Amino acid sequence: MKEVKLYNMILPPFMLFLFIPWLWLVSIVGNFIIDSVVLLLLILIMFRKLDFKMYKETILSVWFYGFIADIFGVLYLVAVALGSNAEYYEGNNVWKQILSGIYLATSHSHFDSIYGVLFIVSGILLSAVLIFVFNYFISFKNSILSKKQKVIMSLSIAVLTAPYTFLLPKELFY
Repeated sequence: MKEVKLYNMILPPFMLFLFIPWLWLVSIVGNFIIDSVVLLLLILIMFRKLDFKMYKETILSVWFYGFIADIFGVLYLVAVALGSNAEYYEGNNVWKQILSGIYLATSHSHFDSIYGVLFIVSGILLSAVLIFVFNYFISFKNSILSKKQKVIMSLSIAVLTAPYTFLLPKELFY
């Protein structure tokens, strides 16, 4: 079988796992470990003791919906990048500069433009908001937590486990 090489194919790091199957496994395991550590630390801080019962009752939901939120963040970034018909621009038109930032973020480096960085951060924020919503309304729905504790736990998990890896420069990968 002839090997096919795509020399000119450049993908931003947030899209890599869509095309490299073993990265799914790394991402799934990595997310589970991070979510477990964060959840256990929050339980320890909130209750001043480790409550493994609460951990066992919520970790799979926290992990699953966190992973789903990350996927929505990636899909949002891909959809905007593909749907914007963005291209490189150096003029004074702000809208075209924003589109150029989206283009740079997905074809070169998101650090080449403030708009590119803001575009990637918008994907991170979308994921974080979804992590909060999923945890507050689903993961902790039937837990022993008060409303205030649900907000604190959900918000803390959202902030601490948002997909900051979207910001990694592509040079680390190829």
